[in-house]
Amino acid sequence: MKRILQLVALATTVIVQNAAAQVTSVCTLNGNTAQCTSTDNGALAAERQREAYETGQALGQSIGMAIFRAHFPGWRRKYCSKHPSQPFVYANASGDSISGTCPNAEGLANEVAAGWIAKHHGYTPTPANGRTIIGYISEHHLSFFESKSYDAGYRFLVVNGPQATESAASPAKAVPGEIFTWFDESAPSPGAPLFDAVVTSRAYDGALAMLREARKGNTAVQAGTSVLDTDYHPSTMSLDSWRERSGGPVPSLFYWQGEVISGTTPVMRFQMTKRAYEQMLALLAGSELRMRPLQD
Repeated sequence: MKRILQLVALATTVIVQNAAAQVTSVCTLNGNTAQCTSTDNGALAAERQREAYETGQALGQSIGMAIFRAHFPGWRRKYCSKHPSQPFVYANASGDSISGTCPNAEGLANEVAAGWIAKHHGYTPTPANGRTIIGYISEHHLSFFESKSYDAGYRFLVVNGPQATESAASPAKAVPGEIFTWFDESAPSPGAPLFDAVVTSRAYDGALAMLREARKGNTAVQAGTSVLDTDYHPSTMSLDSWRERSGGPVPSLFYWQGEVISGTTPVMRFQMTKRAYEQMLALLAGSELRMRPLQD
């Protein structure tokens, strides 16, 4: 029995760890004699703790930078929609920063539209589809800088299909013309519906006289050249010349009450935004400005 116990004792190893001192002792019993070796783990534990801290800190910084960059596109879109063509600095409390220059309003709208198209593979980017979506956004006064606006326009397109091109609203045709926006409007986005109109020189001069009176000398505009500037005048041609060169639909004709319209009447062609067209119609009330479809 004693020999058996001794054999068992030879195989017995006892590990004693002092948590406070971070010292590990390994003792092996050999018969009645104990042989022990001790290892101080304090330095090793400290090194491991330092490595864990640095790893955690680096991971935290990496996650923080990822979040910082992930929020940048939305921040840039919102900022640049209010500060077109202006420089920007996007920064956080840690000193990270991204700087650049905002695109103009049209460029930013194009970016948002292109990003929306890239994510919607079911959408077919045809001119008719584009006019329907842009027309919906414009009519409902939605922002061209928000993807959700294009979502709303696309839902309308799916239910109703592309809108037929009306005689008044159409893209540019064979005869070039001035794009007429209202004074508080930015330049229309590509594909935005525009209203064709032919204006006689007499009606043009009469409308400008009313506008100058209403604006009290204020010629400021958001985009393009102000029609109220004294040195501005659109290109003019005879009505017959316009008809010969035109390949588009029959537009609206603005004329002055009592004016005799003939083939030699000097006219100018405008493409108007929806707002500009509506404002011109508002001028009809209480004035001698008149409008009717232009007959072939």
